Order: sequence, then C-alpha cells, then structure tokens
Amino acid sequence: MNKTVLLSLVLISSLCFSFAQADKKESEKDKATTKLLKEVSKKYKTYKTLKADFSVLTEPADAKAAKKTEKGTLWTKGSSFKLTFSGQEIFCNGKFIWTYTKELNECQKETYNPNSGNGVNPSKIFTIWEKGFLYASDGSYKKGTAEIEKIKLTPTDKTKPYFLMNLEVDKTAKTVQSLKVSFKAGNKQTYTVTTQTPNAAIADTNFEFNAANYPGVEIIDLTVKKKK
Repeated sequence: MNKTVLLSLVLISSLCFSFAQADKKESEKDKATTKLLKEVSKKYKTYKTLKADFSVLTEPADAKAAKKTEKGTLWTKGSSFKLTFSGQEIFCNGKFIWTYTKELNECQKETYNPNSGNGVNPSKIFTIWEKGFLYASDGSYKKGTAEIEKIKLTPTDKTKPYFLMNLEVDKTAKTVQSLKVSFKAGNKQTYTVTTQTPNAAIADTNFEFNAANYPGVEIIDLTVKKKK
C-alpha cells in the first residue's frame, strides 16, 4: 500500500470519526430539547388558569416600513379564553366566540370551531410545538440570571403561511419567553411574554361578552340562521 493511499485512508477514517462524534452530539442536543419541551408542556398543563401580558413586534416585509409594537393580555381557563389586543376584545367560552371592535363599537358572535383557521386558542402558544412541527436546538444565552434556550420550529405542513418559528424558553423556570414567526410574505411577528400569572381566580363569566358593559354596542349574531 503506497503512502498516498494510506494517508487517504487515515483522513477518511478521521473524517468518519468526526462526523460520528458530531452526529452523537447533535442527537444528545435533540434529546435535551425534546426533554425540555416536554417539561414545559407538563408545567403549563398543570395550570387551571393563566393570565399573561405580552407585546407583539410587527416587522413589515418592506425594510423601510415602520415597525410596530402593541401590547395585549390573555386569560385562559380550560378551553375558554379572553384576549385583548389591537383595539379588540375576544371572548370564548369554548362554545361561542365574540369579537368586539372598540373603534366600531360592534361585536360579532360566532360558533366556536377550534379546528378552523380562526379557531386557534391563543393559549396554544405555550404548547405550540406539540403538533405539526419539527424542532431543533439553536443554542442558548444568558438573560440576567436565567439561561434561555433557543429552539427552531419548522412546520410539517408546507402550506402554512409561515416557514419558521423561533421559540425561546427559560430552561430553569420551564416557561415560554417569546415566539418569533417568520412569514413567507417576508413579514415577521415577535410575541414576547412580559408577565405570567398562573392559577389566578377567573370567573367563567369573564369569557362571555356582556353587552351591558358596552353601551350602544351593535351585536351581529352569526349563530342565528336567517329564514329564507
């Protein structure tokens, strides 16, 4: 065996060993990410209720266009939720969903369908990775005393309007910190959770629209079938 062939075999062997080590490290990293996400899901599922304040940074596809930051609040209890955001209040008791628009002083009532495009429970942000995503670690960094794990979420359904989500999780507290959504159209939205209050006392009536609290409101009831 000449020296050139011997050297080539040594190099190939070294490369194979390096790749095997890299694959092993990647596999260990994926296992750690899976374990962390399971722990986060488990924690949120123990909550009977959750109140969360958040901000949303919207970045238009046009880099010259102005960015916009808005604040909102989310309350959840089982399949019920209430969301206040961008001049709207959305109430859902698991059966019906009411969307109140402050500017119009108008409220639309619809039958709630959790499987429709508009039927997504916003509390799913806290367990969004459980269905329809591939995920992988994207490193970690320090935020004060907390260690934040960065995770890439890629949708398995390629017809979705987004192609990537970047999730950040507090590794010690096992809580979601932020979620950045990158859309195919070029725009991006980053949801940052500013406060989280689990197991607060929230009455069931909080998840139903009460017209008495909105004088002069026009209610459009889409649950009533019109007679022909």
